Amino acid sequence: MTIETGSRLHFGLIDPVGSSGRLYAGTGVMVDAPGIRMTARLAEGADRITATQGMEKRLGEFIHRYREATGSPAHFDIELAACPADHLGLGTGTQLGMAVSRACSSLLGLEGNIETIAGRTGRGRRSSIGVHGFENGGFLVDDGKLKEAGLSPLRHRIELPAAWHFVLVIAPGHRGMSGRQEAECFTKLEPVAEQTVAQLEALLEEALVPAGRKGDWPVFSRALHEFGLIAGQPFQEAQGGAFSTTLAAQAAEYLLEAGVEGVGQSSWRPTLYALLPGRQEAETAAGELRKRFGLGREEVMITRPCSRGASVKMLD
Repeated sequence: MTIETGSRLHFGLIDPVGSSGRLYAGTGVMVDAPGIRMTARLAEGADRITATQGMEKRLGEFIHRYREATGSPAHFDIELAACPADHLGLGTGTQLGMAVSRACSSLLGLEGNIETIAGRTGRGRRSSIGVHGFENGGFLVDDGKLKEAGLSPLRHRIELPAAWHFVLVIAPGHRGMSGRQEAECFTKLEPVAEQTVAQLEALLEEALVPAGRKGDWPVFSRALHEFGLIAGQPFQEAQGGAFSTTLAAQAAEYLLEAGVEGVGQSSWRPTLYALLPGRQEAETAAGELRKRFGLGREEVMITRPCSRGASVKMLD
């Protein structure tokens, strides 16, 4: 079978330490590219893994988790034809883990709901944006959860206008926090003030959600930038400022001065995003960024919101 899925941009968490009573509520969007394209078959005797971006080990870990979770002794032949690098703020780990779990479950006839599929490879433990995004696509609001268990419910799912495009700027050679370092960062975060939680909730419910539904690009863009700045404040000490790389900070300043308001950082990783109202505007912005900062098409790319879930097809 083949599975194709896009990437996830995370716009920020409302309360990463749960001081308001809900953990990991936040918002983000699925985008078409960069994407994952994977083929999976049952294998005999041993797993066979072929992968791009040095992801063989990561795939092996997901298969191991899957076998432990299900008790299945099956082996799998997995070919990863396309995949962005890990720890860039694109949700690659979740999309890859979900793809492996969905593929293995389908091949073995062990279907389940989205929470079950995610749990088999250990995804959705914090934010659930990537898990729900794999299943449904769209602009998503995660309602958070009351404890460190289970998958957060989805509060909103909205299809953003197909004309809108994102320009992504990825600092070469940089990777964000992950694993133990990321977990340790969360343990050191200070409680988020009630006023800040209320401010972020207001930006979501009074600006981002209605503007997304109406296709109001100016309002959505302004609210997106403000939401990202406020939501990113708890992580500033860990990442050394409002942005995790010098390139992201400089590119953000350049875009904002050029009148592009929907600028922010995805998760606490080195990917900067900028929302533009159309393809032509995105092409212009991307070209100027490449020229100004000496970047190539792999560092500055154009993508658009993805309003569908992962494509899953059985092979003949």
